[in-house]
Amino acid sequence: MGEAIVLRQAPDMGAAEFARWQKLIEVRTGIHLPDHRKAFLMLALSARMRESGQVEKTVGHGGSADGLFKADGLIQEDDYNAYFVSLRDGAQAAFEWACLIDLLTVHETRFFRHPESFDLVRSYVRNVLTQHADSRQRSIQAWSVGCSTGEEVYSLALAMHELQTDTGPFYFGVTGTDISYPALASAREGIYHLRRLIGLSDEQRERHFQAVGDDYYQVMPAVRQRTCFVQGNVHDLRHAPNQLFDIIYCQNLLIYFQTERRRELLSQLVEHLRPGGMLVLAPGEVLRWHHSALTRIQNKQCLAYSHRSSKP
Repeated sequence: MGEAIVLRQAPDMGAAEFARWQKLIEVRTGIHLPDHRKAFLMLALSARMRESGQVEKTVGHGGSADGLFKADGLIQEDDYNAYFVSLRDGAQAAFEWACLIDLLTVHETRFFRHPESFDLVRSYVRNVLTQHADSRQRSIQAWSVGCSTGEEVYSLALAMHELQTDTGPFYFGVTGTDISYPALASAREGIYHLRRLIGLSDEQRERHFQAVGDDYYQVMPAVRQRTCFVQGNVHDLRHAPNQLFDIIYCQNLLIYFQTERRRELLSQLVEHLRPGGMLVLAPGEVLRWHHSALTRIQNKQCLAYSHRSSKP
């Protein structure tokens, strides 16, 4: 209902104006907004302009807000342009981008979202550890690309933490990156409402989480200390973690990009994959993609590749 009210107050965005926003967002973030997402963009822009106070929420006296935006609570056509200019050239542009992108990306995730992929991760880790009997070489580094509010990172960490019961101790670390500062702040806390713990058994919740009140639970320190969260834009992987990973886990992120850009990003991710490492994607997220350094892992339920520069 709130969405209908916001959109009724916002004038329709013309085709040329929408195309200008599409281009700016794609150049800055790589995110492509198809034409049918125009109403979604209008909703995000109007919400952010009100939230930041650039459009007054209450009826004024005919004056202006900050010399740019109307004070009557209604978004006008010129407001889209004024906000566009503030994002491009304003003193608070970096902060505004972070807030707007948080509205444009959907943080829908949960623990062990695709169980089959996590089963594949467990199998891969067991195989790696079997090859290295020397405890000094028993180490796994994983990277969750587009980690949102952290459920994927903690799922990877939990899977490896639990494997130690069968395999013996080994070192592991999980790095999560995301473009959204608010999502990362939530991820670092590792606190989730009970309804967000879907995908975990009661036994897992009791072993790996501590109750913090009002049906909220926090990931235990033993698992949290194996994680690291870093802000980063997948559109600019020059600033990605400067290391090679045994596992790169990238699911439900490529949907934001056009086909050719998806392929470019995947090729760049491969450069961060250790020889013998594994790249895990969401089933159906990319079609007919090949890379000379990768071999598709034969698993009907998963989409994953192994780096064949080393023995499997």
